[in-house]
Amino acid sequence: MSEIVRYLARVRNAFVREAQVTVAVRVRATVTGHRRRGVPEHDLALALPPGPASAQQIIEAAVGAEVAAYEARAEEAGLLQVLSEKWLLSDLDRGAVRMGDVTPAGSVNLAAAVRAALLAFDDGIFKVFVGDQEVEGSALIDLADGAAVLFLRLVPLAGG
Repeated sequence: MSEIVRYLARVRNAFVREAQVTVAVRVRATVTGHRRRGVPEHDLALALPPGPASAQQIIEAAVGAEVAAYEARAEEAGLLQVLSEKWLLSDLDRGAVRMGDVTPAGSVNLAAAVRAALLAFDDGIFKVFVGDQEVEGSALIDLADGAAVLFLRLVPLAGG
């Protein structure tokens, strides 16, 4: 967990111009060629100030925020949960009732996750859009509070 805190502090210090500001964005991830694949839209606070940002900055901030959210969910899942009617109905809606015997999630190497995401972006595996505008290479795009960010994973039609 301390690696995440150090990384987020480094990103925040590198990009914040005035006070400690974060941009709250609406994130959506989609995989082309699949009807139901992807991540449902969710709010995410990026450790970036409002204003110009590159694809690399957006990806680094998004990976950091998603890793922090994943670790928070994993920590919460490790707590003993009482099977109340609410929990049972929620689990039944998902198709499985869990009794707390879930194996704890492993930790995430944040630096490796950021490197993998940036490599995938550089290799054209996915594209980043802010609103309806694609963010390409090192070009800067205006990232406003409440912006819609789409990570679009591309899937080849055939072959590799």
